[in-house]
Amino acid sequence: MIFEQLTASVITAGSGRAFVVESAGERLVITAAHCLPFFPPAQSFFEPKERIYGPLLARLGDEPRTWAVCRFVDPIADIAVLGSPPKPHADEYQALMETAIVLSIGGSLRNPVNFWVPARLLSLDGRRWFSCTVRHFGGPLWITHAAEGIRNEMSGSPIVTEIGTAIGVVCTAAAPWEGGPNPRLTHNLPGWLLRDTL
Repeated sequence: MIFEQLTASVITAGSGRAFVVESAGERLVITAAHCLPFFPPAQSFFEPKERIYGPLLARLGDEPRTWAVCRFVDPIADIAVLGSPPKPHADEYQALMETAIVLSIGGSLRNPVNFWVPARLLSLDGRRWFSCTVRHFGGPLWITHAAEGIRNEMSGSPIVTEIGTAIGVVCTAAAPWEGGPNPRLTHNLPGWLLRDTL
């Protein structure tokens, strides 16, 4: 696996990052919930305009200019899923999605509980995927032994396995070379998304 190819799956989301996945033929964006400018109201009867953000997304390193609609958010786990907004902003979203590579979501980690596994994170400058180790205790992921510093601007980046599948989202750095808790995709994403991606 050439990790540099995966860089095209990572995009800008507000002051942080996000990455692109596909579910039931639709390209969606996963990010840290704290990268959103505000949380949408909890009531399900609100109109989509109450859940639209923009401009929020762009190619990695560019200023946000693409709008998106919130499809799911969990402020406690610090994870959000974004999708295509309605007209007139849908075309911009689709154009951005066409420039991105889709990241696969990895299944459960082998020896999943309290067992360290190698992983990779995208560097702050977006040029390298550096090594780290991750583990969990049945919940979120904890990062340690990162080869480079984990910075706030990396929030929303994917945590990927050595075979290049996404398993988590970078959210919290406890120290420059470790961090957590970070959302674990198979634990914190909604069932409707996982059903069509795993």
